[in-house]
Amino acid sequence: MTKFIIILFALFLSFLSQAQNVIIKGSAKSYEYQEIGVWINNDYISKTQKQLTYSVIDSIGNFTLEFNSKEIQYITLKVEKSISTMYIEPKGNYEVILMPPDSTTYHNPNLEHDVKLSIKLKSKTEINSLTMDYDKRFDDFLSADYAAFLKRTPQAKIDSFKIAMKEFYSTVNNPYFKNYINYTIASLEQKTKVSEKKLFTEYLSKKPILHSNPEYMLFFNDFFKQKIQDFSMSKPGTPMAFQINDRGSFSGTMEVLKRDEFLQNDTLRELVLIKGLYEAYYDNSFKKPSVVGILQQVVLETKIEEHKRIAQTILNSFSKLQKGGQAPFFELPDKALLTHSLDELRTNKYVYLMFYDINCTACQQQMKIIPSLIKTYGERISFVSISVDKTNADLKNFQAKNSKYTWLFLHDNSLGKLKADYEIKSLPAYFLISPDGKFIQVPAESPDEDIDRAFFDITKIKPKQHGIGDKKNH
Repeated sequence: MTKFIIILFALFLSFLSQAQNVIIKGSAKSYEYQEIGVWINNDYISKTQKQLTYSVIDSIGNFTLEFNSKEIQYITLKVEKSISTMYIEPKGNYEVILMPPDSTTYHNPNLEHDVKLSIKLKSKTEINSLTMDYDKRFDDFLSADYAAFLKRTPQAKIDSFKIAMKEFYSTVNNPYFKNYINYTIASLEQKTKVSEKKLFTEYLSKKPILHSNPEYMLFFNDFFKQKIQDFSMSKPGTPMAFQINDRGSFSGTMEVLKRDEFLQNDTLRELVLIKGLYEAYYDNSFKKPSVVGILQQVVLETKIEEHKRIAQTILNSFSKLQKGGQAPFFELPDKALLTHSLDELRTNKYVYLMFYDINCTACQQQMKIIPSLIKTYGERISFVSISVDKTNADLKNFQAKNSKYTWLFLHDNSLGKLKADYEIKSLPAYFLISPDGKFIQVPAESPDEDIDRAFFDITKIKPKQHGIGDKKNH
């Protein structure tokens, strides 16, 4: 037992030596009592995010966020739909001011929008200081030579800028920042007439893959955009469709990709394949079940831990909500705290779900159309609006102000679970569900779109089908 404890203690010390505490102290006037969170990208292919930590802004607008990091990371601070970004370093201690949203600019309350973040810079070599300084020089360079960029012939000027930046920051010993410079310039060159071969040789061939560097991955994603699909249309890539759609083979697909001159490196080729499969899932260039199967093989067979993690994250990001799939169950209270379940609502009826909140102007506009739909289809369809506001009191107040809305309103008290189950990314969101609990439309059309046509199709009386020998009434 003692030996076991010693081993655990050694592992704990090892973890501490890698992941080091980061503290962000800040002021966020006008955001009092709201939750503020630190988010990072799970990966830079699916761009799904995960939360590292969160805190609640106090009554005078102050907050403190603490978390661990073993490397420089690009983070997002989120308060509801207001977001700001910054870099953090292990053992970093930051003081920031989160500015209120710009009152002169309209912000869709259901979409994220940027707000300014002021960072107290304590050193010229701190990563935020370095990137801000470089960004100013980069912007000045683009402005000075804008005419050359319009003609897409600025290569000589880019080369001069590259040399100048290398010399100017020669005393900075920060690999992350040097890659930041390198790949912002790479992305710039990609927009000019520089050949793919030159770009590949200079920025990708025999270079380490920087999975967590946003500038590297931005260049990588652009350089290899639709690579799998395009290569499958070429003569060397002809077997690609067979390997993916028919065989569902990870190793077979990797062998075909090896025919591409840019994909001789196994590690790079594997990441390009993962990216291509992610794209293919959404553009339907290959069969979805085969795409999923190959990504599952990547998770099991790859020797690169980062690729295993990315492939699994991508698999997790794929929508589980499909037409014909089972709608997630819920049991939620109405304004009187009486509960209603999906099973109850769909008994002998179709269900038209709407998710909304009280600050959603578009939601309220759509609700104005629902009474006329109920008048026509209410006998066959249950209309249900689910409030994702924080309290049941919000639902009560909304219904009190909108007494003409007589259909069923429920409050989502699941603490985010239901929104996750229905993959709600923005409001309003709609779903059409059959009496057997299966999705008919996911997501469904809104009241002002063509949902009326869908309602007509599912509720119209089906003509009796007569077989041979049946008697017809005349």
